[in-house]
This record gives sequence, structure tokens and C-alpha cells, in this order.
Amino acid sequence: MPEKLIQILTVLIANPWILVKLLFLVGLGLYLAFAVVVVRQVKFMSQTLNGLLDVPLRLFSLAHLFAAIGVFILALIML
Repeated sequence: MPEKLIQILTVLIANPWILVKLLFLVGLGLYLAFAVVVVRQVKFMSQTLNGLLDVPLRLFSLAHLFAAIGVFILALIML
């Protein structure tokens, strides 16, 4: 087990861009989780408050979620 850790650390030190790519993917994953939370919160808000903006807000939050998913998938492919 320590040999594998040393091997991984050696690769990261030799090529720091791998670490940058990994941190970028982690950041996009956190943003994707944020988009899911936004959709959930808009759903709860729509159940609590009735108004004219319920449908546009839901559509906008879903579009935001799909855009976040698309960016994450593109990052996985390109990085």
C-alpha cells in the first residue's frame, strides 16, 4: 500500500497538471451538487409559495442543472 501511494505522489510531482485537472473536476463536481440543491430548493419554494414565476423558475433551474451536467461531462471527456 505505501508503495502505491509513493508511486501516485511521484506521478503528481512529475506532472502537476494531473493535480490541476483533478482539482478542476472536483470543483465542477461540487458545482454540479450545487445545481442539484438549487433544483431541490426551487421545488420546495414552488410548493410553499404560489405565484406567476413558478414555471419559469423551475425551467431555469432545470436548464441550469442540465448545463452543469453537460459541462461536467465535457470536462471529463476533454481533460
